[in-house]
Amino acid sequence: MLIVRRSFCRSPNSQIFVLIAITVLSCSNLVSALDDSADSHYIEAEPCDYYDQLEFNSSSANQSVAWQVSLGPRIPGSQASDRLRESVKENLTEWTFSEESHDRENFTLTNLIASYEPVNSSGQEIYLVAHYDTRDRAERDSNESLRDIPIDGANDGASGVAVLIELGKIIPSLNLNYTVKMLFTDGEDQGERPGIYGSKAWAENRSDEQLSNISAFIVIDMIGDADLHFTHVWPGSSELWLTIEPLAHALGLVEGENDCMGLDGEDVFDINTSYGVIDDHVAAHERGVPAIDIIDISYGEGSENWEGHWHTHDDTIDKVSAESLGKIGHLIELGLRSSSWLLHVNETVEVNSTHEEFNNENINSDNHIKIKVEKSKFIGSALLVIILFMFMMVFILDYRIKRL
Repeated sequence: MLIVRRSFCRSPNSQIFVLIAITVLSCSNLVSALDDSADSHYIEAEPCDYYDQLEFNSSSANQSVAWQVSLGPRIPGSQASDRLRESVKENLTEWTFSEESHDRENFTLTNLIASYEPVNSSGQEIYLVAHYDTRDRAERDSNESLRDIPIDGANDGASGVAVLIELGKIIPSLNLNYTVKMLFTDGEDQGERPGIYGSKAWAENRSDEQLSNISAFIVIDMIGDADLHFTHVWPGSSELWLTIEPLAHALGLVEGENDCMGLDGEDVFDINTSYGVIDDHVAAHERGVPAIDIIDISYGEGSENWEGHWHTHDDTIDKVSAESLGKIGHLIELGLRSSSWLLHVNETVEVNSTHEEFNNENINSDNHIKIKVEKSKFIGSALLVIILFMFMMVFILDYRIKRL
């Protein structure tokens, strides 16, 4: 066989290839830097040290799902929606509550915010989030005559709320040294396409200073399916998602990994697979808050993503498993007990060191977050300039080649 060799660098097409390669490498490096800059740094936790202390009540959570469904559809502005909010307040007497109402399109939504701030709180805030409204239509139902009728929302709505309520009962006894807030969003499932109206309204009405105190914003949605399966969801904070892995390992929720008792884990969390999902975490993420979404997008045994019982009248109480509710309840409880979502507060910020003296023991993590966000904005701008320059060069070279 005759192999013809030629100089790589002298080929016009090769020059284009080189520029494209450089562009891709530059993009990958900058995106990596952007991701590292935008996220914050969490302390190392030892979940198994707290494994024996877990007390989340999965049976009570399942009863809560059944009670919510018995109220009827929890559409914004409905009597069922009001009764559910009042029930949350009655069940969590050690929490303080506030409600925020917002007009959106043809309805008024009401977000419910529960706060628990211990006396010795460091100032860091962890948000646990679930939407409590239910879909006002069943556009994916096989029966066309039922598609305009609101659904029960046993999994898509009630499951996340039930887990937050049960967590709210035990959080005051955990002796935490940070603040926990639970955001029950309204209007997530409304609109022709689910509009995540409540979380958008919440994010729009928060100042940068208020958001800077949040070390983790964790959304749980559709977490009651008996055939439970989670993957990584983007957009969101990669580093915050990485804190979920050791918790899932500890509880035996990762196949091929041993739990704290040395037993083989099951296939619940697929740590390495990613899907894009628009949910209540997005608005917070866009404001620079470390946010993730724990959501099972394949509802029903053997169903494909966004298929099965999702947005149909089959989203009923019999499809929800107390065991599944317990898996997520225990995972969140374990994360809280082990302080898995606290930021390091003793990191110095070099850019301010010449202007102000810091007390390393009392540096608030909001300074760290703000600087990380500003770095990410700068890197993002640099990335855009480099990409535009490289493609302009490719265009010029391609034009010159065609003239030859």
